[in-house]
Amino acid sequence: MAETVEGWKRVLKAFDDWISYETIEFGPYTGYFSLANLRDITHSERIGWMNSMYVEIIPGRVQSCKNAGVAFEDFLPYMPDPEARAVVQSMIDLTKVLTDDMLAMSDIIHNMKEDYESGGFDDAVPYLTDLAEAEENIRHHMSLFSQGFGKLKKMGLEIDID
Repeated sequence: MAETVEGWKRVLKAFDDWISYETIEFGPYTGYFSLANLRDITHSERIGWMNSMYVEIIPGRVQSCKNAGVAFEDFLPYMPDPEARAVVQSMIDLTKVLTDDMLAMSDIIHNMKEDYESGGFDDAVPYLTDLAEAEENIRHHMSLFSQGFGKLKKMGLEIDID
């Protein structure tokens, strides 16, 4: 039982850290997915935003997601039956899908930056739609975790760790 409690603590901490990263680090950078906001900053600020997204912000987001997956992988052996293991495995698989989604967003930013540097602002604008769609897809996949946690709770696997 102590291993299960420790496993839950690691899973919940990984998710808390991820949510915190999404809110504090990533969230403010999404303001420039808007044409008006991107237009309001200077050329050097645009380049800085794109560099930060590609070099720091998205990789940090990917790492937060991977950390949640690792916490679930560590938790998997403590699941009491095949049904619970299947739910946890689906959540591990979901972190892999999200990692791919986030890396695709990174590619969009990279291509946006290259086209912006070679062609200017108008060449970057079409990427805003791609970024918005990628983010919507990521948010949809992230919302699926609540279903997994709900299933685990119905199985009696939610543990009060206070």
